[in-house]
Amino acid sequence: MMVFSQKYNEIVNRIAAINPVVYSQTRNYTNGAVSLLSPYISRGVVSTKFIYAVIRNKYSAKESETFLKELLWREYFQRLLQNNKDVFSPLSLPSNSEQVLPNALMQASTGIIAIDFSIAELYKTGYMHNHVRMYTAAVCNMAGYYYYAPAQWMYYHLLDGDVASNYYSWQWVYGLRNGKKYIANQENINRFCGTSQKDTFLDYSYQELEKVNSIKALSESSNVSFTTLLPENQDLKINSAPILLYNSYNLDPTWHSDKEVNRILLLEPSHFKKYPVSEKVLNFILQLAGNIKNIQVYVGEYSDLKEKYNNTFITKEHPLFNYKDALTEQREWLADDVTESFSSYSKYLKTVKNDYNEYFS
Repeated sequence: MMVFSQKYNEIVNRIAAINPVVYSQTRNYTNGAVSLLSPYISRGVVSTKFIYAVIRNKYSAKESETFLKELLWREYFQRLLQNNKDVFSPLSLPSNSEQVLPNALMQASTGIIAIDFSIAELYKTGYMHNHVRMYTAAVCNMAGYYYYAPAQWMYYHLLDGDVASNYYSWQWVYGLRNGKKYIANQENINRFCGTSQKDTFLDYSYQELEKVNSIKALSESSNVSFTTLLPENQDLKINSAPILLYNSYNLDPTWHSDKEVNRILLLEPSHFKKYPVSEKVLNFILQLAGNIKNIQVYVGEYSDLKEKYNNTFITKEHPLFNYKDALTEQREWLADDVTESFSSYSKYLKTVKNDYNEYFS
């Protein structure tokens, strides 16, 4: 079972232990040498640039290239959201009556052993292998479900739940951004998940599966709503020093760690209403925040906090958060200068290669 430490020194040790060569050879297999760093990247504990620098201390650019490209996928999605400000734009969301989930998905009873096992693990650990996330999304698409509710369900349970990576990935699988939906058959799933299952609703050729628009095993559905149980507010102890604002996407314990400032983890109900997370995920966020010196938690809106205190507020840029009048610092990027939005990852990567040749030579 996957275990994710919340201690910063153990996270750094995990980064140092990565072998990008083995990663490149096995990452698509559920028992492969995946990095298990995604929760820490998503939560802003460590940056993609920091991780890459650690790896390059021991490995060459060529040995690290596959791993680098995966890190750049995250930056690609972040830039896409940064330029659009809304992960669902320009796609329209369905009416409430269409926001339903297949019961088999929620109950881990789709009949595909690899998917059902991974859903059960997701509930236990907050983790699902990226390949199985794609399989799950593909099955929901083939069964005729709009992507939004299943994507919300997955985001709700993922420790590494990143709005950009999660929702854009689902849109990609559905073919909503590239015009071609992703399909996997049973043979492919068996290969990468170590199963030998036969005679399932996916045990057909890709040509046959492309015509499928309903799956009997996933036909029963329910309307489901997700909520976040935020902690009760505690009294803050604030002096006249600047206030550093942290949130669920900025939990970097090294951020201005040498300064005597007020440090507040801001949990805004409006954010969690739009992007709800499970109790397991919220506890993980709070535990990661424990690495930050003298952190205090404030449950409420930024506007209310701003009304209470006249301090200077300092934050890190993130497209999901707009703290009016706060001093906004930029995050660390691998490709700082590639800021525009690209219609495809391949176009984005081509630009990065042109501008940052040192990563690829």
